[in-house]
Amino acid sequence: MKLRILATVLLFAPSLLMAPTQAQNPDQVRQLQLTGGCRRCNLIGVDLREAKLNNADFSHSDLIGSFLSNASLSSASLKRANLGGADLSGADLSDALLWGAYLRNASLSGTNLSGANLEYADLNNANLSVTNLTGANLTEAELRGADLSGANLSGADLSAADLKGANLSGANLSGANLSKADMSDTDLKDAVLCNTTTPKGKLYNRDCS
Repeated sequence: MKLRILATVLLFAPSLLMAPTQAQNPDQVRQLQLTGGCRRCNLIGVDLREAKLNNADFSHSDLIGSFLSNASLSSASLKRANLGGADLSGADLSDALLWGAYLRNASLSGTNLSGANLEYADLNNANLSVTNLTGANLTEAELRGADLSGANLSGADLSAADLKGANLSGANLSGANLSKADMSDTDLKDAVLCNTTTPKGKLYNRDCS
């Protein structure tokens, strides 16, 4: 019966969801479908691939294992949302609010996070390879063991971030702020360092042309 109800709702919201939705709270899924947002909701495993959710409010929601690949979430609020293990690859999260969000083991490869606020976010062991983090705020973010290979971090604020054991090989760190960041065991092979502020607060201009 619940599946029939969800199928009926989807017929009236084709522009919002591109695939059937799975979640533990059908009423909250319906709220998402009808309003384009769901604050403090249980959306575990929800399928929102390619959904148009710009400016949506998902703050404090549970999105563990959700599917958000190639979704449009520009300027969306995901403050303190639980996105552990979620697939956000290729999504547009430009200018999104992810303050204190839980993104451990999440897939963010190729995601647009330019201008996003990831302050205090937990990104330990997340896949951020080839991700656009231009001008992003990652102050005091946890990125232990994260894969940031080939990522664009130009102008990003990584002050006091925990990057222990992170992979930053081939990353663009031009103009990035790494003051007081933990860079122990961090792989910086072929990373671009120009006007980059080091953990000790000094400017590093190794790769400036």
